[in-house]
Amino acid sequence: MLGTEKKFRDPIHNFIQASPIEVEIINTPIFQKLHNIKQLSLGYYVYHGAEHSRFGHMLGAMHLAGLAFDSLKRNSEKLGESFDADDTDKKTIRIAALLHDVGHAPFSHSLENILGDKHEKYSVVLVENYFADLIKKANVEVETVKNLILGDPYPGKHYLSKIVSGQLDVDRLDYLLRDSYYAGVSYGKFDLSRIIDQLCVVNKEFVVLEGGYESVEQLVFARYQMYQQVYFHKTKRAFELMLWECGEILKENGILDYPSKEALKEKKVQEEYVQYDDRWFLNKIFDEKNPSEVKTIAKMIRERIPYIETYSPTTYRKKSDTVRLEPENSIEGLKPIEIHLIRKLSELNIKKHEFLADHVSRSPYDLMPNYTISDETEPEGTSIQIYYKNNKLMEPIEKRSHVVFTLAKNQPFMIRGFVIPEKYNIVREFLKSNYDYSIPIRE
Repeated sequence: MLGTEKKFRDPIHNFIQASPIEVEIINTPIFQKLHNIKQLSLGYYVYHGAEHSRFGHMLGAMHLAGLAFDSLKRNSEKLGESFDADDTDKKTIRIAALLHDVGHAPFSHSLENILGDKHEKYSVVLVENYFADLIKKANVEVETVKNLILGDPYPGKHYLSKIVSGQLDVDRLDYLLRDSYYAGVSYGKFDLSRIIDQLCVVNKEFVVLEGGYESVEQLVFARYQMYQQVYFHKTKRAFELMLWECGEILKENGILDYPSKEALKEKKVQEEYVQYDDRWFLNKIFDEKNPSEVKTIAKMIRERIPYIETYSPTTYRKKSDTVRLEPENSIEGLKPIEIHLIRKLSELNIKKHEFLADHVSRSPYDLMPNYTISDETEPEGTSIQIYYKNNKLMEPIEKRSHVVFTLAKNQPFMIRGFVIPEKYNIVREFLKSNYDYSIPIRE
C-alpha cells in the first residue's frame, strides 16, 4: 500500500513535492543518515551558516530533475521535435537524482578516498541492495538508476542522462545555489529559472535554447568563483587536510573500520551503515587511545586551531619590471619551492604529520575533446550545446563565449603548504633565507 505525497519546505526551491514512493525512500534510515553528513565538510568553521547537509541537497536535485524533464518536453514539443520520454522516465531520473549522493562518506568529499571508494560506487551498491525493492515498486528499472548515477547513457534516450550527470546536471544546479546561500556569499548565484526554462531536446540532443546563453555563462563563472572563494578557502582546506591526516594515521594503524562496498551488500552491514556519519568519524579521532599525532590534530580541530598556510599562489607574487598582457602562472614557481621544502622537513625538525601539502584543481567547464575553434565538424563531446532556432544552428557554448573558453583553458588549481602553528616560523625562515619569498610574521 502506497503512502501519501509530501511537500518539503526548502530555502532554495520553496516547496519540493515528493511522490509516495519518493517519501518512502527519503524515510529510510540510510537516507535519513544524510542529515548528519555536512555538505561542505568543516566549511562551517569558516562560514558559520554552512551547516547544511547532503539531505537537503538531494531533495533539491530530485526537484530540479523533474523541472528539467518538464522543460525538455514542453520546449521540444513546441519546436515540433520528437520527445519520446514518458512519465516512467521522469520517475526514473527523479529517483536517480534523489539517490545520486546516498553513498557519501562522512564529511562528504574530504574523506572519500581514505575511507573507501568514490561515493557514486557506494551509491549504486545501496541502490541495488538496499533501495531496489522501493525502486521496483515505482515501476522503475534499478539498472537504469544505477547507470544514471554512474554517468552512463540512458538506454535509447541519452539526452536524459545529461539531467543527472553532465555540465548542466541537477547536482551542480542545486549545490552552487545551496552552498552559496548557506555560506552567506554571492559567488554561486546564477539565473536557475532561466536555465531550466530554456532546456530542450533537438535531434535527440540535450541543448539550451539561445535565450539561456547568458545564464549558462553566468553559471560557469559562478562555479569558478565558488571554487576559488569557498571550496578552496585556505582555512577550510586546512581543516579538511587535518581530517584526512587523522584518517590516514588511523588507517595505517588498523583503527578505521569503515565498511567496504562488498560488505555493504549484506543486510547486517546496511543496518550498521547508518552510524557512519560525521559524528562517527569525530568520535574516532577524539578517542583517547589514538596515536599521539591524531590526538594532537584532533585537539586542534576541537578548539578550531587550523594548520597555517605557508605558501600559495596568493602569497607567492613576484614583482616584475615588464608589462605582461596575461596573468602570471605562480604555480610553476611554487613547485620547486615545495619540493625543496619537503626534502628538508626532517632537517627542519618538522614531522610528517606536522606539514600538509595541498594540491587541488577543478575545471569550471569541460571543453570538447581535442577542441579547436575553427573545426565546425567537432563532435559534441561534453560541451553544453546552444541552439539557435532562427537558423537551426547547434554549437558548443565555448564557440561563442570567450568567458567560458578562457575559464575552461585556465582551470582553478591550488598548490599550498600548511604547517602546524608552532613550526610556522621555521618554515618562514627557510623560505626567507632560500628564496625571494617573505611570508607574514604571525604574532
